[in-house]
Amino acid sequence: MEHDIREYVKCCQRCILNKTPEPSARAPLQSIKTSTPMELVCLDFWSAEDRKQRSVDVLVVTDHFTKLAHAFPCVNQKAKQVAKKLWDNVFCVYGFPQRIHTDQGTNFESTLLAELLKLSGVAKSHTTAYHPMGNGETERFNGTLGSMLRSLPLKEKHNWPEQIQTLTFAYNATVHETTGYAPFQLMFGRIPKLPIDVMFGQVLHDPVIVDYSSYVNSLMSYLHEAAHIAQKHIEKQQKKQARCYNRRIKGTHLNIGDRVLIANKSERGKRKLADKCDPTVYTVKDRNLQTNVYKLIDEGKSRVVHRNLMLDISFLPVEPHQSDENIQSNVEDTENESCSFELSDQLEEESSDSSEETRNQDFADDNVSESDHSEYSERTDYEQSPEEHEIENIEARSDQIPSAEAEPPVNDSTAQPEIVNDSHVTSKPDTQVPTPTDTQSVKTRTGRVVKKVSRLTP
Repeated sequence: MEHDIREYVKCCQRCILNKTPEPSARAPLQSIKTSTPMELVCLDFWSAEDRKQRSVDVLVVTDHFTKLAHAFPCVNQKAKQVAKKLWDNVFCVYGFPQRIHTDQGTNFESTLLAELLKLSGVAKSHTTAYHPMGNGETERFNGTLGSMLRSLPLKEKHNWPEQIQTLTFAYNATVHETTGYAPFQLMFGRIPKLPIDVMFGQVLHDPVIVDYSSYVNSLMSYLHEAAHIAQKHIEKQQKKQARCYNRRIKGTHLNIGDRVLIANKSERGKRKLADKCDPTVYTVKDRNLQTNVYKLIDEGKSRVVHRNLMLDISFLPVEPHQSDENIQSNVEDTENESCSFELSDQLEEESSDSSEETRNQDFADDNVSESDHSEYSERTDYEQSPEEHEIENIEARSDQIPSAEAEPPVNDSTAQPEIVNDSHVTSKPDTQVPTPTDTQSVKTRTGRVVKKVSRLTP
């Protein structure tokens, strides 16, 4: 029985769509390697609220090798703002980089930015969709920048856009754990003079400069030596990070032709109860094992997705298109059931309302006897044709017309032995005037219990 339950849960569609991929199925950590400044520049946007609770967008630019970072507040996140900040604050200050790396935001993938990079001779690369780990250098600085801003005093925290340049300078002048050098020192070949040096009277004596040629030669020698040492530190830190990350990772690969599900990251709003995977089944068409990126197809549509966002379902004995249809059929069955429930409730309410109107018509006139109501309760025990129901309604209305010569109604054998006395109606000697305690309940076809109404003579 346990085996059957495990097999059922393993193939359950609802369980598969909400199953979190195991850590062993994730791809191992791959590090981006650079060797010179401005070889790779990473871009990303970071946002926070100001003192008026308005969102302020900040363009974050980091050099991958030296770890030099800059943050530029922007009016918005449009491509025009990105192009202007890059040209004024990066390209015209540090020169053109070899390549820039971003996510797949529309502002970074726009035609305007593509034309600017083409004119500047700068290559462009981007991460896969919904995979911020591919731009980890900038994402890590975003966390550091947020921590520095939260540590500001309350008075200065509200004006954080004015303090952001000072904070980034402090970050660039601090020794980085990965390289062993300050980002400013690796980029410019010298240590910046800080306010603390002025406060304590510390003067940094640079070597004596004989001429410009000797200075350039010494600076280049220093930069080469610093870059070599920094490269050794970076490789050591990358191996340490990969060892910690891959401790529980086996790095399982997917083969061409395997069927997979993609993580449900595109749904907006609150997603606590949303499915973890999209029900659309994709097939692996191509793969790049060096970067753990796969090309998937579904009915002619192709997507490039990282391995960490895919769930292998090749073990299921179903066709690629069956998962979607079965899930849709389950949704339709649920909707049909809810509709049938609503229809039955509506029919029951209509039946109850019709019986209520019939009882009100029976008791509306003082000349109507209890035997008529008893006959009505008997008629509800079986189904009537429309013709019989119409004839009986006509007879009931004709009996309800008050007349001085009208004879008292004849009691049925199953009717109650009590009638309503009125000035126009005479009762038999064996009948009694009803009292409130003599009233009995009548149960309709729909199950509603209705008490009979007794009327006393004035």
